[in-house]
Amino acid sequence: MDSSPHLIFDSSLSSTRARLLVLGDGNSIFRGLRSAEEHGATKRLFFTSPDEIYEEEYYEEQLPEKKRRLTPDQVNLLERRFEEENTLEPERKSELARKLGMQPRQVVVWFQNQCARWKNKQLEQDFDRLKSSYESLLADHAALFKDNEGLRLEVIPLFLLRSIKSLPILQVGL
Repeated sequence: MDSSPHLIFDSSLSSTRARLLVLGDGNSIFRGLRSAEEHGATKRLFFTSPDEIYEEEYYEEQLPEKKRRLTPDQVNLLERRFEEENTLEPERKSELARKLGMQPRQVVVWFQNQCARWKNKQLEQDFDRLKSSYESLLADHAALFKDNEGLRLEVIPLFLLRSIKSLPILQVGL
């Protein structure tokens, strides 16, 4: 028989009871578990009973750490660097992270978010300019349309008068 361990899950006992069988040398299978316990791991790696699924403590353990807010000084320095150059070289990223006492990844994420905000702001400004231009053109169009209608109203009587003068019957009387 093969000396490597095999795990077999037997669920034939009942709907709420099951058995995990370890065949072979089971020590190597649980080596990672003991290692995690030795290093002070506090999170459970698995449930030991079906009732534990409903315990709130497990889910509270799984929540991520709260986000840390940046200090005003950190934000000011990041904003100044962003104004100078909105792309971040790896060396500058490491240097900036060291100066601010942050992880380099935090600096990168801040720059990415700031870049996205800047692009949104640019889009809003472009939209406002286009909207203003459109409204101005629309007002000009309405004014030209009104002038055109006024000119048509002046042309119609002149056209009718010319048409009447060109009739042979009326030429005698005029």
